[in-house]
Amino acid sequence: MNGTLAVARYTLVELTRRRILLVFFAIGAVGTLLLGVGLKIIYSVAGATSFAGRAEDPARLQRLLEASFISDLYGALGIFALLIAFAIGMTAIYHDLDSGAAVSIFSKPLTRIAFTAGKVGAAVAALVVIVGVLAVEARLVMLLFSSALSGSLPDSLTGEVIATLANTVLLMLLVLALSTVMNNIVAATVAFVYYDVVTGVIVAVHTLTHSAGFDNAVLRGIFDVLYWLVPHELISSAPGDLARAELTLSSSAQSAQTLALIPPASGAGDILWWAFLVVVLAAACYLAVRRRQV
Repeated sequence: MNGTLAVARYTLVELTRRRILLVFFAIGAVGTLLLGVGLKIIYSVAGATSFAGRAEDPARLQRLLEASFISDLYGALGIFALLIAFAIGMTAIYHDLDSGAAVSIFSKPLTRIAFTAGKVGAAVAALVVIVGVLAVEARLVMLLFSSALSGSLPDSLTGEVIATLANTVLLMLLVLALSTVMNNIVAATVAFVYYDVVTGVIVAVHTLTHSAGFDNAVLRGIFDVLYWLVPHELISSAPGDLARAELTLSSSAQSAQTLALIPPASGAGDILWWAFLVVVLAAACYLAVRRRQV
C-alpha cells in the first residue's frame, strides 16, 4: 500500500509538470468563460428578431438560444475531456518506461502491481480533478442562462458530467495499456481509431437496426453481438432533455422523428459493461507492465 501511494504521489507531481495538460486546461477554462460571457452580452443587447421566417417572442428565442448554448457547452467539455484523457494516458506510464526511470523504480522493493495501481490511480484522480474543475466552471457559467435550466435539466446535466468522466476514464485506460507496449503516439492513434471510429460505427449501426421500420432480423442480431464486444459510451438523459427543450421552444413539427434519433440514457447493463471493461483494461495495464523488460 505504501508503495502504491508513493507511486501515485510521484505520478501526480509529474503530471502537474506536463505543459500539454496545462495548455488544455487553460484553453478549456478561458474558452468556456469567454463563450458564456460573450453570448450573454449578445442575448442581452438583442432585440426583437425573427426565427424561421416568423416573428418570435424575443424571450422565447433567447431561451431557445440558451438551451442550444448549453448543449454546445457540454459538447465542448466532452472534447476537452478526451484531449486530457489522451494527454494523461500517453504520459503517465510511457514517460517512466521511455526515460529509463522505471529501472530505478523497479530496483526498489516495489512490486509491479503496486506500480501499476499507483499509476492508474493517479491518472484517474488527475482526470477527475481536471475535468471536474472544468465542469464546475461550466455550471457556474450556466447561471448566466438560468431561464434555460428548468425541470429536471440540472440533474440530467450532472449525469452528463458523470457520463463524460466515465467515458474518458475508459479511453484513458486503453491508451495507458497500449502505451506500455508501443510508442505513445501510435498508442493514441490506435486507441482513437478503435474507440472513436470502429466502436462509433458499430454503436451507430446498432442504434439504426433498432429504429422503427428496420426489419432485418439477421443484421440486427449481428450488430447486437458486436455491440457487446466493444466499449460503448455511457449516455445520460441530458441529450434527450435538451433536444426536447429546444424542440418545444422552436415549435418543430418533426419532434417525434428527431427525438427518435437520440439514443436513450444508458441502462444498468451498459453501466455494468463499462465497469467490467474498466477492470479488464486496468488488468491489461498490469500485465503489460509485468511483461515489460526494464
